[in-house]
Amino acid sequence: MEEIKISNISKYFEKEILSDISLEIEKNKITGILGPSGSGKTTLLRIISGLEIPDKGTIFINNKCVCSEKIFVEPEKRNIGFVFQDLGLWPHMNAEEHLDFVLDAKGITNSEQKEKEITKILKLVNLDKYIKSYPRQLSGGEKQRLAIARVLAQDSKILLLDEPFSNLDPVLKKELKKELVGLQKKMKLTIVYITHNPSEIFDIADKIVILKEGRILQEGKPKEFLKKPKNDFVRKFLS
Repeated sequence: MEEIKISNISKYFEKEILSDISLEIEKNKITGILGPSGSGKTTLLRIISGLEIPDKGTIFINNKCVCSEKIFVEPEKRNIGFVFQDLGLWPHMNAEEHLDFVLDAKGITNSEQKEKEITKILKLVNLDKYIKSYPRQLSGGEKQRLAIARVLAQDSKILLLDEPFSNLDPVLKKELKKELVGLQKKMKLTIVYITHNPSEIFDIADKIVILKEGRILQEGKPKEFLKKPKNDFVRKFLS
């Protein structure tokens, strides 16, 4: 069952960035969107989240239209969590304050309830020891965990991850990927993970989509790509 249905999405800036993209994102699955720089990956995520408006096409989330010629649902009403490539952490807030801010925005004002929720979420991402730490005091991996914790505090069941582990060393990347899969299964999350690096996503994704110059070249299960890449570009890109 799809959670996100994208139909005929196109987007132009000075040139065409996305061309007639149609894609179904399955519920409670990890979908990896791969492609070189400039292929339209980030623009597609921003359109799904509502941060960009497409020039044409429709998007349905849980069978509800959030984007069409006549309908546009604001980002904050889509209940989607977005972890940006630069993470966007607030330097003046510690880990607890990051989550407290999000819970306030959700209308949770009871201090006891907030404390319980913050402790639970920070434990989920192995950051409970760093509750009073500021971003400048955290390592690269810990910052990634805080960015994910902030999204979980929104109670979003859909997570959009833009090159989340691109700047981390291979050992830490492997560790965080394992944690991400554990979170996804435990919390029944739908994750859309974009990267230019096939090795980051191939071993954890349920579905892979390859973009080039704003077009989908191939989509399917990871093993289908290894058995039968659609063309030379796909074959070379994956190698």
